[in-house]
Amino acid sequence: MNIKLFNETYKEKGGVAKLNEMKALLLTSEFIADHFGVSKERVKQWFNEIWKEPYDPRPTRKQLIIESMIDFAKANTESEFHHAFRYHNEDYFTFALAEAFQRGIYKK
Repeated sequence: MNIKLFNETYKEKGGVAKLNEMKALLLTSEFIADHFGVSKERVKQWFNEIWKEPYDPRPTRKQLIIESMIDFAKANTESEFHHAFRYHNEDYFTFALAEAFQRGIYKK
């Protein structure tokens, strides 16, 4: 599907501008599919056709979460960091804590 056809077909849903906005917001393929009334597979095809690459917001979303945790570390003690994140998201916790030590936010 080309951009002109996409905009004509999905004008009422916001067209490519809306699709691009959803991409920038790192929304899930499911959310995008629901908005446009199509399948997740169709959304996958659109990204390959329009952007010439697959759509996977997970790595970027993960990095944003970790950076937010690092910002928290800058303003709070290591103990507070443990209380805030340890039991809610152990994978991100481990990575972000190691990064806080590496950046010198927390000292060993």
